[in-house]
This record gives sequence, C-alpha cells and structure tokens, in this order.
Amino acid sequence: MRLYLSLVLMWFAGSAAFALPPKPTTDEVVRGIESTYEGVESLRAEFVQTTRSAALGEGQKQRGRMEIKRPSKMRWDFQRPEPRLFVTNGERMWVYSPKEKQAILYEDQAMLGSGVQSLLTDLQKLDEQFTVQEIEDPEAKRVNNVVLELTPKTENANFKSLRLELTRKKYLLRRLVLVDAFDTETELAFTQVRLNMAMDDSVFEFQPPEGVEVIKPTGF
Repeated sequence: MRLYLSLVLMWFAGSAAFALPPKPTTDEVVRGIESTYEGVESLRAEFVQTTRSAALGEGQKQRGRMEIKRPSKMRWDFQRPEPRLFVTNGERMWVYSPKEKQAILYEDQAMLGSGVQSLLTDLQKLDEQFTVQEIEDPEAKRVNNVVLELTPKTENANFKSLRLELTRKKYLLRRLVLVDAFDTETELAFTQVRLNMAMDDSVFEFQPPEGVEVIKPTGF
C-alpha cells in the first residue's frame, strides 16, 4: 500500500510539473506590456508614495489618487497627511498647496523633462525608451508579479533608473521606484488600478482659489 501511494503521489507531481506553462522570457513580458498599454487611453489608481535618500533616510508616506490621460494629461491628488495637487493639461503644470495658499505655474510643460508624467507612453514603448532587465524579487514572485529594471537610453532623462512591478496576468501596475540623479528613491505603490475609464478634460485643469498666491518660475 505504501509503495502504491508513493507511485500515485509521484505521478501527480510529475503531471503537475508537466502541466505548468513555461515562464515567459523578458522579451515576451516586454511585448506583452507594450501590447497591453498600446490601447490604453487612461489610467486611474490610488497610491502611497515614499521617498528615501541616503542623507534623510525614509520620508513620510503620502497617500492620494492619480489620473493619467493620453496624450499628456496628468493629475496627482495628494490627500494625506497634507493636501497637495499636481495637475497638467499637457501644456502647463500647476503645483498647488492649500496649506500655504500658494500655486506654482509652470507654463512650459516640456521644461520639466521626462519621467512619471510620460508613463503611459513609456509603457507602450519600453524597448524603444529603455534597456530592460527582469529582476528576481521574492516578494513579487510570491504574488505572481513581474519586476523590470528600466535604464533610459537617452542621455537627457532626468532620472537614473525606473523599476516597475506589474501583475503577470494583465500587466496592471503595482509598484514603481524611480531613482533620480542624486540616488534619491521615490516609490509609488498602486492599488485599485483602473484602465480606460472615462475622464473629462476638465479634470486636468486648475483655477487657483481666491486669495491664493500664484508664482511663475522663470527657470529651472
């Protein structure tokens, strides 16, 4: 009986191993992500942002909601612990602090360079924009996510690298870690990710409330 049970268990183990699909290659993952986001016109998600630096350590966690719409509209509503708004219609960007009663207006969006604001476009053209390497991350693997390390191919990028964690099945964005030129890390963890939701263009416009000081920087 013991021998019979051992043979049965061995057969099931062999059958299960035989039935497992092969792990996609990095190139296949990249093509899957590009194919998925090629047809994505908008993205909405809740986020938690954490900033880390060698000098200051880990900063305070900030929570809010982000909305992105092609070709270059973006809104980041920081809700806790202190309200703050970053919003752009693709031509100019507002940074608004209710606590300080101050709004900074960047009238030339192009001056801000590349980064998270071009996320949808970058996900559609990973192979063109970055050198891509798949990273082994035990925690991500445990929940069947894939992690990619992206190094910009262009020299005028304003960051060193970008690490993405996405679900393997639908390539939904779960985590993003951006490393800037000073090795400061900005991590964004995403939940409630929704693709192709209807978004009115008015979401990406901003009118400073009465009494708010408007500042227009002349350079960077």
